[in-house]
This record gives sequence, structure tokens and C-alpha cells, in this order.
Amino acid sequence: DAERVMGHELLLYDTQPPALTGLRRQFISAARLDNLLSCYVTIEALANSQPGHFSLVVCNDHEEVGSASASGAQGPFLESVLNRIAERDGADGSQRERMERIIHRSLMLSVDNAHAVHPNFSDRHDGNHGPRLNQGPVIKLNANQRYASNSHSTARFRALCEQADVPVQSFVMRSDMACGSTIGPLTATEIGVETVDIGVPTFAMHSIRELAGSEDAGHLYQALVPFFSGQDGA
Repeated sequence: DAERVMGHELLLYDTQPPALTGLRRQFISAARLDNLLSCYVTIEALANSQPGHFSLVVCNDHEEVGSASASGAQGPFLESVLNRIAERDGADGSQRERMERIIHRSLMLSVDNAHAVHPNFSDRHDGNHGPRLNQGPVIKLNANQRYASNSHSTARFRALCEQADVPVQSFVMRSDMACGSTIGPLTATEIGVETVDIGVPTFAMHSIRELAGSEDAGHLYQALVPFFSGQDGA
């Protein structure tokens, strides 16, 4: 009986299936593209890569509400996994030293959808950094460290896209407007890994129905497969 229920969680969401739309089917219309699209593409890329080195994909919960939970990016899960990897590392030295070497050798791609220039709100974007649909993945930059990208990690990802013949764009938030963030800065701060924030350009992010370019998932996939195969652009 209802009165016997001790607790519950209620989630409301769009039940309509995704659709390809546009005159040339150039758009994907779907709920929760941010950030299920990135999760799907990264897992597919990892599954279809050539194992050249150790790689992992981390899909964190609660990113849209601050990440401060046991299963969120500010929780202990990732560091716990990396510590267990360091325990099994056959190299000499203490576990702490092995962990530091793992972090030093690593590059993290923080993959989260990016705001494309919406034709109704083009004034909200920096005129020189306006991502467009179907023009490739976006590198996110912010001087206040709301994104974790820096010149070195950005160059490595640009080189990776160049090697894979994938177009790449950049997003810089206007300095007079507040900027959102991702798990990139949180994870980089917690464990010290070099990070670049990237993502697929999207319209109407966080609305019940979002819109992305149908070619951009493929662009992102083409960049991630060689990354997981050991070609990190360095």
C-alpha cells in the first residue's frame, strides 16, 4: 500500500524516442543528449579501439547538480579505482609513487556537450568562438578555470584531431557572463591529471528536448578511437 512506502525517488522525463530531423536529416533531436551522447560515443570508441595502453571511461552521476555525492565526480570512486590499478602495477616503488607516475603519464578528456551558437541567442556568444552544429567537437576554454583545458592539453587534442582528419572548434565564454563548468576541473583538482574539456555542440541544452548535429557524434568517435589506441597527440 502507498502508506507503507518508506521512501522513493521520482524522475520525470520525455518518453518520445530520438529522431533525425532537418531537410537533410542533419540534426539529432532527443532528450538527455547532455550527456548520454558523450557516454555512448566514448564507450563505443573504447570498445572499438586497438589496445595500445591502459584506458578507462568514467561516467559520473550527479554532474548536473554539483557532483558532490558518493557516486559523483567529487566522490572517492575514481581515485579508489586508480589506487587499485597502482597496487597491481609491477613497477618498483611505493604505491604512492606508482600512482603519481600513472597520473603524470595520463591525459583526461572531459567529454561534455558544448553550447552551440543558437540563431535566436547569437549575442550570448563570443563572436570569435561560436561553435556550430556538424562542424566537429569543441574545445572549451575559460580563464577562470571553469574548464580544465590549458595550452598543452588543448594542443594535444588538436593534434589528435588533425591526425584523425576531424574538424575541431573552440568555445570561450564571454567574460561579462557567468560560465558553467564540467567534471574536468573537479577531477583535475582532486587527482592532478592533465585535462582538456571537449564536447559536441548542442542547442537547447538542459531543456526537455535537445538538438545536436547528426555528424558530430561521428566526428567525436573518430577522434576518440585513436586516443584510446594510444595516439594521444603528444
